[in-house]
Amino acid sequence: MTTSNRRTALVTGGTGFIGSHVAKRLLEDGWCVLSLDTAAAKDPLPGVLYMTGSATDATLVERLVAWSDAVFHLAARLGVKTTMAAPAEMIENNLTGTMNVLRSALKYRRKVVFASSSEVYGKARPPFAEDDDLLYGPSKKLRWSYATAKLVEEFLCLGYARKGLPVTVVRYFNVYGPGQKDGPYGGVVPKFIRAALDGSDITVYGDGKQTRCFTYVEDAAEATVLALRPEADGEVVNIGTEHEIPIMEVARLVKSISRSPSRIVTIPYETVYPFGFEEIPRRLPNTDKLRTIVGFLPKVDLGVGLELTLNWYRGQSGGGG
Repeated sequence: MTTSNRRTALVTGGTGFIGSHVAKRLLEDGWCVLSLDTAAAKDPLPGVLYMTGSATDATLVERLVAWSDAVFHLAARLGVKTTMAAPAEMIENNLTGTMNVLRSALKYRRKVVFASSSEVYGKARPPFAEDDDLLYGPSKKLRWSYATAKLVEEFLCLGYARKGLPVTVVRYFNVYGPGQKDGPYGGVVPKFIRAALDGSDITVYGDGKQTRCFTYVEDAAEATVLALRPEADGEVVNIGTEHEIPIMEVARLVKSISRSPSRIVTIPYETVYPFGFEEIPRRLPNTDKLRTIVGFLPKVDLGVGLELTLNWYRGQSGGGG
């Protein structure tokens, strides 16, 4: 526990996309911030103490949790390509890290906000409410390994809540924004933006009719920090918007906003994921709990968020595009 009047928060995955924005938001609220990540920070934030290491290191996690007043556990291996290529490593890594965080948090009675994913809804019928039934495909379709592993981590969180640990699970819906990885393991928005800025084809998987609800990263970070409130203890909360949009329309928006000459092309899923893949046609959250329990609704419109994100990527490429 910090001996000063300032509270200290531990952010695992603190140099990652969402984690770095959570750290920034905490600093704005006057917190001291500890960051634990396997990767060094590309743009270190003044006021953050960066520790290089893994949440799978139980001794290190316990030491950092003991120093902290609250824990935001965002460290994880994620992404569809990661899931399809190395599901065993992904499951082992994520479960170990989460068990370490929860055990230490219970020992020192620290509040935990755990980062889950909209993937846990599987093939359920939208709009997705946190207390709805879930539906998955067969275990031989490795595409479901990430979703079910995240669900097991949620059960661990809620099991520790029964032991008296204050913990909140947040399920992110398609978070995008400045700092998001744009390589083969990145999200759809940075892939579209990078292609648009390079003048190469903007590639849409499938027919592009699948819909998503995109959440600007600063909105996601603010909602995550607000999940510390006691009213959210023991709860599972969607973090997202109810603005549903086809992926093809997102590609068109990126092309239009960037004034790119890029073509928009489609390719079948099986050419990208040779081991089999099952797409979710709609991913739409119910945000009642976000509004009533966390006290927040996203503020940044998709068009504005894409413009901000494009400008950030332009800056990263030296103003080109």
